[in-house]
Amino acid sequence: MPKVSAIITTWNRAVMLKRAIASVLAQSLEDFELIILDNSSTDETEAVTRSFNDKRIRYVKHLLSAISKARNIGITEARSDYVAFLDDDDEWLHEKLEKQYRMFAADTSRRVGFVYGGYIHVEEESGHVFETITPRLDGNVYEYAVRHRDTLTGSASNPMLRKSAVIAVGGYDEEVKTGEDYEMFLRLAREYEFRFVKDALLRIYVHRGYRLSHQLEPYLKTDLIVYGKHKDFIKRFPGTNSYFLQIIAGKCLRLGKKMEAREYLKSAFRAYPWNPGVWLQFVLSFFPKVVYKFFHRVAVFLYLRMRQSVYYG
Repeated sequence: MPKVSAIITTWNRAVMLKRAIASVLAQSLEDFELIILDNSSTDETEAVTRSFNDKRIRYVKHLLSAISKARNIGITEARSDYVAFLDDDDEWLHEKLEKQYRMFAADTSRRVGFVYGGYIHVEEESGHVFETITPRLDGNVYEYAVRHRDTLTGSASNPMLRKSAVIAVGGYDEEVKTGEDYEMFLRLAREYEFRFVKDALLRIYVHRGYRLSHQLEPYLKTDLIVYGKHKDFIKRFPGTNSYFLQIIAGKCLRLGKKMEAREYLKSAFRAYPWNPGVWLQFVLSFFPKVVYKFFHRVAVFLYLRMRQSVYYG
C-alpha cells in the first residue's frame, strides 16, 4: 500500500494538467500513487496522462459530475490511509507530501485529521507572486474557521487528509456544487485536530479576469447549507451570526433577490444591531442592483489590497 494517495481532479485542461502531474512526480516522497480523475474530458487529457508512463499513475475516467462527487470518487479509489487532492491548475512544491506525511506519522493519537501548510499565490499569465501565506493555527481550529469563514488553506490542493476521518464525517456533501472543500473542512475541524507545516507547500495560480459571478447561485446554496449545519454553534457568537446572515443577504442582492435579502438582513440586525454592514446593505437593497454591485466591487478591492499589505498569520 502506498504511503499517500495523490488525486488530481480534472476536466478539459490538458495543457495545465502537465504541470500538475509533473509536480507530483517530482515529490521527494516517492512512495505514492497518483490517481487522475478525468471528469469526462473531451480534450487530450487521457493522452497527456499516459504520456508520463509512470507505473504510479492510475487514470480513472468517470461520468461528468460536480466536483464534490468527483472528490468522493477519489476517496473511494484511494488505496492509502492519507489522501491529498491537487487541482489541475495548481502545483505542489518538492517536499510537500513528505512534510505532511511526517506530521501524520508523528500523530500516535490518531486525532489529527488534516495537515496543511503555507502557500504562494501566483498570477497565471505573468508569473507574478503577489502573496505568500504562512499558517499559524493548529489543534482545534473549528471556532476560528467558522467565525472567520476561513478554509485556512487557500485551495483544496493544500491539505493532506486522513482518509478514515473524511469517511467518518460523511465525505464531501454532493449537494454542495462549489465551495465543497470549505463545507467538508468545517465538519472535519469539528471532530479532528489540524496541524500545519510552516513552509510554503504549493503554488496556487490565479487567473486574470476570473469571475465567480456566474457561480453566485451555487455559492449562495453552499452558504445556506453551511449555516444550516453549523447554526447552533454560530448563534453562540452574535457578531458572527450577523456576519453570516449579511453574507447570505449580499449574495441575494447581487442575484436581484431583494425581498429575501431584506429578511436575512433583518435577522442579522436582530442578532447583532451594531454591524454597520447590515445597515448599509439594507439601504442599498432599495437601489438598483447595479448600485449594490458597484459597492461590492469596491469592498472586494479594498479587502484584497489589505490582504496584500498586512501580514497574514
